[in-house]
Amino acid sequence: MNLRAARETDVPGIRDVANRSLAASYDDVLDAETRQRAVESWYGAEGAAAGALAEEIPDDQTVVIVAEEDDEILGFAQAFLAGDAPRVGRIEWLHVRPGRRGEGLASQLLDRIESALADRGADRIEASVIEANEAGRAFYEEHGYDHDHTRQVRIAGDRVAELTLVGDDGISSGGAGSGSERRETEDGETVVIAYDESERGSDGPFHPTYLDDDRGEQYGWHCGNCDSLDVSVGSMDEFVCNDCDNRRRAMRWDAVYGG
Repeated sequence: MNLRAARETDVPGIRDVANRSLAASYDDVLDAETRQRAVESWYGAEGAAAGALAEEIPDDQTVVIVAEEDDEILGFAQAFLAGDAPRVGRIEWLHVRPGRRGEGLASQLLDRIESALADRGADRIEASVIEANEAGRAFYEEHGYDHDHTRQVRIAGDRVAELTLVGDDGISSGGAGSGSERRETEDGETVVIAYDESERGSDGPFHPTYLDDDRGEQYGWHCGNCDSLDVSVGSMDEFVCNDCDNRRRAMRWDAVYGG
């Protein structure tokens, strides 16, 4: 077994693992078309010359580790770095080919991507799981992650609770009110922009906005590229800034699939 940094030529193998892994994990929840839309959003269509990941692999803000055996991709972990103080490493995907789950590959991939993120200056490492995914939460807790905060996300049109977990070597986000700003919207609503929470966009980060300092109810999103609050959200939590066209791809759902 060889764990290494991904290359652009690995994208077809990564896409295949993601396809198979999501099908095994979500076959009774999401239809094939919805799953395919998510995979194509992240990794491009099958047979395409290049997808979004191929363009991001050379970027210093993106970290992708693959597990390879006999020239076959068996699993991968993907993360990105955001912010400056603290610098946060966010694990976006961790997939293992269904037939190779239970062999400890996910733990090896997690260890390797944590080291890679730390080497690139991450002060805190985060992962997200859907609240109903007890196995995913248990996986991270077994590796020293603690629940930091909860927010609502959309999966195939349904709102579900997503937990953000923080590694034990990281810096806590400090709770409600840390790294935030109150702002009035064009409709006269006062919202709290959570700069210490972020999602990667094509041109800059997106930050969730809340109706109060306790962050109990999310209002929408703030575009870190142009400082706009005019952000439209799609049925799979993909969204776009209506002022500068900064975009985030479809929701990644959970950050771990496999053991």
